[in-house]
Amino acid sequence: MIVYEENDCFVMITQHDHALLSGQFATALREHYWPDSLYREDVIHAIQYHDCGWVPLDDVPFWNDRLNSPYSFLDFPLAPKLTFYKKGIDEVSKETNYGGFLCSKHYQSFFNGATSNLAKTFYKEETIRQNQLSESFDLTDSLLTFHYQLLQFCDDLSLYACFQEPGVSKEDEISWFKRGFPQSFYFLTKDNPILTHWKSEEIIYLSYPLFKEEQTFQVQLKRVPKKLVFSEGIAKAYQTTSFELRSFSFCHS
Repeated sequence: MIVYEENDCFVMITQHDHALLSGQFATALREHYWPDSLYREDVIHAIQYHDCGWVPLDDVPFWNDRLNSPYSFLDFPLAPKLTFYKKGIDEVSKETNYGGFLCSKHYQSFFNGATSNLAKTFYKEETIRQNQLSESFDLTDSLLTFHYQLLQFCDDLSLYACFQEPGVSKEDEISWFKRGFPQSFYFLTKDNPILTHWKSEEIIYLSYPLFKEEQTFQVQLKRVPKKLVFSEGIAKAYQTTSFELRSFSFCHS
């Protein structure tokens, strides 16, 4: 679950809805940015469903007593989180070996240099999985790198759109992407990352024309009233709160 706090509510977006938004970005990427059409549908599927393992966890949110807020993906306990990471990779792999490979690399990257035994075991098991899956496809390292970075970028861009209120000022926006996105795509010039800022509540400035400007993107969310949470509990409060849609588009000037 993606969770952030407003004055009178918790804004909550499921991981799967966030991933579906990532998939919208991948689908809308302008044709000339794809260096090759090989495995494109597999890549889009991986991006769209990379968080499908979270679906059962987000159906009924959990309460974090220490933070006095709903658990988010950032603070969710590691053991069950890893179990459902693996479940999600399994599900994607059933549809596409290459997509499963990309999702495995994506989740594995979260634990590069991790010190906990659980994380180390996960990292080793996903290396074995990747070696097995890689026997079923063949493509250049440069194309694989593009696909992997595209998954990471679409994930990050979706987090940018989901983890803060639309229209937030640059100085108040989420710190992770204030200086741009970390991906180093082949079409980027050196030291010139992809930059973003909210121009209004419906428009995000994007420094590269990655998508058609008339394209509208949407993600569903819930604004769960704190008063309801503290009277009914997080599970019932979440279930009885209606979804709303956040809609936005990108501009490049």
